[in-house]
Amino acid sequence: MLLDTYAAVLEEAIEKIRTTQREKILQAAEKVKKVIADDGLIYVFGCGHSHILAEETFYRAGGLACVAPVFCEPLMLHESASFSSKLEKKDGYFGEILQTLQLTEKDLLICVSSSGVNAVPVEFADAVRRTGIPVIGIASDAYLDQKVANPCGKHLQEVCTLCIDNAVPHGDACLQPDGLEVKMTPVSTVASTYIINSILAEATQLALKEGIAVPVYMSGNIPGGAEYNKELIERYRKRIRSL
Repeated sequence: MLLDTYAAVLEEAIEKIRTTQREKILQAAEKVKKVIADDGLIYVFGCGHSHILAEETFYRAGGLACVAPVFCEPLMLHESASFSSKLEKKDGYFGEILQTLQLTEKDLLICVSSSGVNAVPVEFADAVRRTGIPVIGIASDAYLDQKVANPCGKHLQEVCTLCIDNAVPHGDACLQPDGLEVKMTPVSTVASTYIINSILAEATQLALKEGIAVPVYMSGNIPGGAEYNKELIERYRKRIRSL
């Protein structure tokens, strides 16, 4: 049945990431650990459905309080999904996003784009890296043979400090129901979520081993959670505008 096939595809993707991308994930964790130690911010950005990773890691139970999501509403889905797809291919638009941020040398960017070919994520990652700030990419190596659609003439993998393969098949969808001409059911959200949460967890463990305090939110739906989180919210409110 398709539910079994889908589970198998996701398991295979996660296992491939765990084994083949292990060293890159640990390298990324070292960089994130330094951000935690320096009281910097971890910016997370993606266009379209990739922006889900910014929401996944922001202001939630068990999440690092020093994560700053980069929300650009025209590049998300709730205003106009079709327009957002066009906009992420627009040369130079990354500048409008970049000017809204107050990046410092203590910070880091995680840029998510499974295809890794469109102008906005590639130009944005490239511009941030050129400032000296580390950039961790999450993209699929299955797209490396596809022609890029950005002024850099490069894939996301080529402009990041390091980039982790999320093992997503070309086209993302992985199931072929009988009678349907196109495939359905994506892999990218689950696979990329595994990567980013693994990075943050490993970074937290590294920091704790060095005696570094790590700001992590507690669930606001358990006794004492809201009170516990209040101090963290006040600490980051002025630096993370989405708070």
